[in-house]
Parts: sequence; C-alpha cells; structure tokens
Amino acid sequence: MRAGGLFITAPILSARVVPARARIALAVLLAWVAYTGAGAPLATPPHDLGQFAGSIAAETVLGMLAGLGARFVLQAALMAGQLASQSMGLGQGAILDPTSGAQSTSLGELVYLSAQAGAVALGIHREAIGWLARSAVAFPPGASLALRKLMLEAIWETTGAAALGARLAFPMLSAVLLGHAVMAFLGRTSRQLNLGTIGFSISILAGGGAFYLVAPSVAELAARAAVASLGNH
Repeated sequence: MRAGGLFITAPILSARVVPARARIALAVLLAWVAYTGAGAPLATPPHDLGQFAGSIAAETVLGMLAGLGARFVLQAALMAGQLASQSMGLGQGAILDPTSGAQSTSLGELVYLSAQAGAVALGIHREAIGWLARSAVAFPPGASLALRKLMLEAIWETTGAAALGARLAFPMLSAVLLGHAVMAFLGRTSRQLNLGTIGFSISILAGGGAFYLVAPSVAELAARAAVASLGNH
C-alpha cells in the first residue's frame, strides 16, 4: 500500500501513459525489495478488521504524501508556462494533455516536459525508490505513523510550489509588461505611428524572447527542486 500510494502521486512513476498493470507490478516488486532490504521487519498483526483498514489507509496516505511534494514542484513549471502564455496572448490556444486530462498551453507543456526530462536526468525516480527503502527502515509496516507532520509538510510544499511558479514566470511577465510600456510611451509621444495594431506582436516578441532566454533555467530549477523534495523526506 505504501508503494502503491507513491506510484499514485510521484512524478514519472505515476505517468498515465504507463499501463496500470505495469505500475502495480512494479510497485509490488519495489515494495518486496524495500521490505527485504530493510531486514524483513516483523509487523504487528491487526486485532480486528477496522484496525486493518486503518493501517491500509495510513500506509497509502504515507506513500501519497511523499510523492506530492515533487509533483507540486513540477506543476509549478507548468504554471509558469501557463502564466507566460496568458501574458503573451497565447492562452486561447489550449490543448488537452493526455497524461493529466487537463487543458494546457503549448508553452506550459514545453516547460513542464523539460522539467520532467531534467528531473529524470537528475534521478528523481531513484530518489523515489530511495525514499521507499528509507521509509521501510524508519517506519516499518505496522509502526505508528506521524501523518500529521507529513501533511503539514505537504501543505507547506504546496504553498512553496505556488510561489515558485510565480517566480519562474516573473522574467517573462516582466518582459511583456516592459514591451507594453514602451509601446504605450511611443504611442503617447507619436500618435501618428498608430502602434495599437502591432501590440499583439510586441507581446509575443517580448515574451517569446524572454522565454527563449530563461526557459532552460526555469526547467532546471523546477527539476532540482522536485528531486530535492523527494530526497528530503
């Protein structure tokens, strides 16, 4: 159940493009490896069905909370791309993401996929498996779990991911705002230029130029933060 919860929320491991049966089989295999690697600690048998159901729920929530932090950080990269698209006037061209079932823009998907690729290169899947192995030693099956602390950490990481998304999008938003400010100044000083007709193009040029410059750094920062989130648990 702990490995299954991790495979529900952890980046890469929870990809919907992977068949569910393959994910379940891999979760069972990793759970067995982590359990035997921890010395096969003995678990206290539950006294009744209610305690057994509670243990199943607690183990599942523990695995889910471990993967949520890294997932939220990668979603911050998607949020940064979405904000950049909206500021550039490209928000109307939304597409359907088959991996999540939600609508997103092309820029958002580009940043998100780049952050995912960077996270894989940095070994986020190894960090997830490492967390599972460490948790089998720190919290053997049947042990009392401090879920409240983990839930508070997940909430804190959620707010941090939202702030990270705004920070990652800030250079692109600033470039678009600067382009509009320059156009407004030129329009006020030289009314005969009629610059209002090219305002949309200026937004794309300013935001696109900033996106070209900062997108690799944005993806790398999100990837490193996601890997660090799993490694700190």
